[in-house]
Amino acid sequence: MSNAYIVPKAELISLGWGDEAKDVVFGGVSWSGHLADLTACLESDACIAGLESQLAGERAERDANRAKLAETNRKSHYGLLATPGYGEDYALLARWGYTRRSEQDSGLTRGTLEPVPSGIQN
Repeated sequence: MSNAYIVPKAELISLGWGDEAKDVVFGGVSWSGHLADLTACLESDACIAGLESQLAGERAERDANRAKLAETNRKSHYGLLATPGYGEDYALLARWGYTRRSEQDSGLTRGTLEPVPSGIQN
């Protein structure tokens, strides 16, 4: 029995049982016992829904904070590049995880391509 089926079915059972046979015990279970289990389940579902909503809000706030931090990182990086006495070859760039101008490849040469092995191909 799937979880999506259990609670709606229990609600139907509780309503019908409470309307027609409230005082009868079925299978060793009273209507009040069944209703207590249903109520506990509904309360758990409501609690989880609230926590999931709170989590979604916290994730949205985290994402906004990360976007703001990314913009701050970008401004700091370009600010360092534009500040006199620092620029694109300053050592601090490497400490920040960027490649200094003097360490960049020119891009004018290409590596050699490995020859394709002759013989049977897979």
